[in-house]
Amino acid sequence: MKLKPLILTALLVMTLITFHSNAQESRCTNYGSVISSLYNSIETLNVKKLKAINKYLKNHCVHNNIETHLLFSELTIADAEKDRNNIELIRNKIIALNILDKSNPRFAWHLYVMAQSWFWDSKTEKAIALLSEYKSYFIGEPKNSIEVRALSLIGGYFDNAESSIEKEKNTYFDKAEIKANEIGDPELILYVNFRKGSEAYPDINTDSAVEYKKKKDKWVSILDSVNSCVTKAEVLLYWGYLEIEDKNKSLSTLKEAIQILSDFGVTRTALDGSILYIQLLQNYGEVSEAEFMINKLIEDHYSLMDDYQIKKLYEWLFELSKSQKRFEDAMKYKDNYYENLLSEDDKSQKELDELLAEYKVEEQKSANRILEQSLEVTKLEKENEKQKNYILVMFIITLSITVLLLSLIVYRSQKSKNELSKLAMIDVLTGAPNRRAITLQATKELAIAQRKCQNLTILLADLDNFKSINDIYGHDMGDFVLKKFADIASENIRAMDKFGRWGGEEWLFILPATSIEEAKNLFERLSSKLSKVEVDGLSNITFSMGAVELYSNSDSDLNSLIRKADDKLYIAKKSGKNRVCFAPK
Repeated sequence: MKLKPLILTALLVMTLITFHSNAQESRCTNYGSVISSLYNSIETLNVKKLKAINKYLKNHCVHNNIETHLLFSELTIADAEKDRNNIELIRNKIIALNILDKSNPRFAWHLYVMAQSWFWDSKTEKAIALLSEYKSYFIGEPKNSIEVRALSLIGGYFDNAESSIEKEKNTYFDKAEIKANEIGDPELILYVNFRKGSEAYPDINTDSAVEYKKKKDKWVSILDSVNSCVTKAEVLLYWGYLEIEDKNKSLSTLKEAIQILSDFGVTRTALDGSILYIQLLQNYGEVSEAEFMINKLIEDHYSLMDDYQIKKLYEWLFELSKSQKRFEDAMKYKDNYYENLLSEDDKSQKELDELLAEYKVEEQKSANRILEQSLEVTKLEKENEKQKNYILVMFIITLSITVLLLSLIVYRSQKSKNELSKLAMIDVLTGAPNRRAITLQATKELAIAQRKCQNLTILLADLDNFKSINDIYGHDMGDFVLKKFADIASENIRAMDKFGRWGGEEWLFILPATSIEEAKNLFERLSSKLSKVEVDGLSNITFSMGAVELYSNSDSDLNSLIRKADDKLYIAKKSGKNRVCFAPK
């Protein structure tokens, strides 16, 4: 009986030890330090570290007030991974809870995350509106690194704003640069310089030799001083694609940037970098590697890509297969291109081609039937000499009827063929020339320009956020925007200029005897008139454009010129849209 109290005592001691051990394991240690690390990871966009911190907070710190911290952390992760569903969900929750509060010690981080989220979602006007609403917070000098980043964002966004605040951009950049140099963090200094945009980059086309070298040396020095980080990767993407002429160095620079972005978990920008890398591979003739990477991107990241990126990848696959005479693969990719990316109206061109082919077959069958009838008459004539005169009369009558029918068939055939040919050259929705028509016109104008040694400018335009217009306002509104753009373009080009619908929301312009500067004027006219269109709540419609100029001594072919214009259109899209980007001289 004396053993029972001893056993109970031992059990009680073991229970207390277990409880104490579990309490130690679940205790939230160094909470302040963890939260500081979370916001530092938001600043530097270290997504993988953010995920680990979130997991720690949820497992160990549930009794602390962590909801606000987690919301902004998870929005940063969703943006970096292009998680569209969660982006909208978290952003709406932040707005509904009215969390943005200038009295909150973490307000600068919260504002930075929200503005960055709007920008990544291609809603720059909302980012600008948000930063304009709270810009009074930054009247004084920045106090820390996050305020330096926020000021850089304000300067960068206001640079694109169509209002008086554009004039304030240099003030914000100056404050940010002074504080970044004072803090002395190389990554922060690189961030500020990168956000300044194109005016800070070396440009061999516009800078003097001395200025170009000075800018380039500055960037090389900054890059060398910075450890692996997302900001460095973003700069390397730009540098690798636009500033380096050596093939191997270009490709290795882009590859390094993509690897850094993948290491930090920034899937969205890694995807953009991969597409730039594929574009360079094609420019350098590395066809096999380009095709392998395109297929891998489609397999791994199809759900993350927007319609423009998907369209571009399938178009590249089609061109690569066609250039290697793998026509079966080419047609498969072309079918994917039509089925997944073009509107129903664009499919009418394919159907029209098929109808024309069927008509030609029927026309040949009719001709064969008429010939068989004539032969039958001749056979009957030989079999019955006694009825020669009768058969002769019948033959003449039959022949006359046959000739009459044949004439009628030929007349109707020619009339139908003319109507089909006309339809085959017109875009059914907008009434503008379709891709076939504008391609024929472009080929003709290019030949004239090369023969007469004249300049020729080719523009490739693409309506901005067209998928969003269809999704939000419906396809009828999308059709209206396409028709309106066609009407505005038709009214504002010269009689000698040509334009047509290239596919979907893309348009091709052919401007004979036109310089890049004159082409820019056309872009501004079209952009101004299109932005004034307002209907059923839709306004501020914009488009982006890529431009390339054929000089009098050039022997470039049409495909290469359009490809260059398309490359510049892609850069215009990724630089903020609503702009024209020119191929360098």
